Amino acid sequence: MLVTALALVVLASMVWLLGTQTTRAIEGDARLREWFEWAELPAGMQIAEAYELPRGDLVVRLAREEAGEEAPRIEAPELAASSMFEPYDWSKVPSAPTGSAPREVLVVELPLDRASSELRELFDGGTDLRGDWTSVPRSGGRRVLERGRLDWGTLAAPFVLEREFESGGTYCDTLRVNLTVEREPRILIARWSRGAPGSREPVQALLRALAPRKSQQQSE
Repeated sequence: MLVTALALVVLASMVWLLGTQTTRAIEGDARLREWFEWAELPAGMQIAEAYELPRGDLVVRLAREEAGEEAPRIEAPELAASSMFEPYDWSKVPSAPTGSAPREVLVVELPLDRASSELRELFDGGTDLRGDWTSVPRSGGRRVLERGRLDWGTLAAPFVLEREFESGGTYCDTLRVNLTVEREPRILIARWSRGAPGSREPVQALLRALAPRKSQQQSE
């Protein structure tokens, strides 16, 4: 629900502190049709909820019906404080098969007066893993696994794939896409189930269903 949506935003490194404030429900179907050339959503994705947040963000949350219950976060074993910051080989953590669709997705329109700094933080910030799976301590942390661009109609949308390493030896992946065109700052944030590696391909399929409006493509 809304708490889940806000948690995704926090996972995207944006401290919005909106959890206790009043929100207003909006029509998610109408909002997506206003923003995109909308086709049928892939992988069983459906609109779960849509809200306007107090500072003006518009949020549409999509969820995958067959995602099922998510595996709980594993609590870290009792270790000496010094051990939590020793090198740990995260490449040996069990993973589900690659290529699964994300568990849920947020499409967010940001307030224009805040968008520039937040987009810079979301897509230029973060620490790259660079293939060194022992660079993250046993206590966990966040690392960027991949940066690049995804096809979005005739446009190329910047993306960042980030992993949150959890101290109990599990992880959660999110992939953020910058869908900003002209003075319409929007982002897409996809989150996978715990232990399922994120990847570009399922999000690329989603972007085909949420294509930019023809007028936006022609203006580039």
